Amino acid sequence: MKARAFVFAALALAGCSNSKKQEGKEPPVAVPEPVGSGSAVAAAPTPDPKLVGRGEYLVGLLGCPYCHMPMDARTGPDFTRPFAGGAEIPEKFGTWRSPNITQDKVTGIGNWTDAQIDAAIRMGTRPDGAQLFPIMPYMNYNRMTDDDAKAIVAYLRTVKPISNKVERVTDLKLPTPTPPKPANTPDPVGDPQKHGEYLVTLMHCNVCHTPMGPQGPDHTKMFAGGFEMELPPLGTGKLFGANITSDPETGIGKWTVADVEKSIKFLTRPDGTVIQGPMQFYLAGWSKLTDEDLKGIATFVKSIPPIKNKVAKSTFKPHTGPPPGAGSGSATGSATGSGSAAKGSATPAAGSAAKGSAGPAAGSATPAAPKAGSAAPAGSGSAK
Repeated sequence: MKARAFVFAALALAGCSNSKKQEGKEPPVAVPEPVGSGSAVAAAPTPDPKLVGRGEYLVGLLGCPYCHMPMDARTGPDFTRPFAGGAEIPEKFGTWRSPNITQDKVTGIGNWTDAQIDAAIRMGTRPDGAQLFPIMPYMNYNRMTDDDAKAIVAYLRTVKPISNKVERVTDLKLPTPTPPKPANTPDPVGDPQKHGEYLVTLMHCNVCHTPMGPQGPDHTKMFAGGFEMELPPLGTGKLFGANITSDPETGIGKWTVADVEKSIKFLTRPDGTVIQGPMQFYLAGWSKLTDEDLKGIATFVKSIPPIKNKVAKSTFKPHTGPPPGAGSGSATGSATGSGSAAKGSATPAAGSAAKGSAGPAAGSATPAAPKAGSAAPAGSGSAK
């Protein structure tokens, strides 16, 4: 088996380290500094509603609650506990489990400072200094602006604590890249294509829309599809990331900007078929995209240079019936432990077999984020 989808790894903030000194031990809990020391935990200022709202929007866009919920092949996803961690994926290189990122002070990140949460998101660094595995796409999140990072942290502070102890990852064998420093380059909101490139980077679409080579993602074929994945919690069979370059034969070169917009916001192709796989998890957030953001994303995707790469047909068939808790709550609202993260629309379309290829999934060994104007020209040899 080449690789399973790492849809369950959007924000690996609390439990993914390959540091040998940490193996088999519980992760240390950050101790809040005294009031007045400047600690983000101690002061607990009243959150800015506008900032929290922006963070909620971004968290939905990135799909954080869905990767960070209990989920395995036996039980499927538990939408009643978003952000509580526990998605478990056994792989040939070890077993990965998504951590609890609720505000629970014992089993979550309730004792982390704002700066520590930011560092985990954009640099992949834990409070104890250990490096997160690149299943967490911090090489993409590194592009995030300071303002957007602050917004996400502000929103995560509103997520109510859920006690859910996730077993520490001890056997995962993956290399970790050097921690990047946050780029903090401005979001070019005045340029639709560049603004779309910024959002596509944060959405880490390149992860599942780039084929894997012997040494990892093939950066010469960025967005050309072919990434193979399986999703036991959601269904049986294999999925392959679609070629979303502008190649007219093997990609989406014949699609219009409106077609791309519809595929993102409603998960339907121009021929009316439903896009299956990990993109279903993102629907609750993507369906709320503003017109400006949606147009920017579609404009950037349409600008990706053509790469001819015929992708194998997916054999994935979703499990019948909705997963636990589907259709009874908010996708990105504060987790209470009794609601649903699905809002009814984030669940896989029951009984609808996949046709074609899968869409982007969160996680996996993440290549460097794509840059505007250079979205994978063939032979470039670089993700940038």
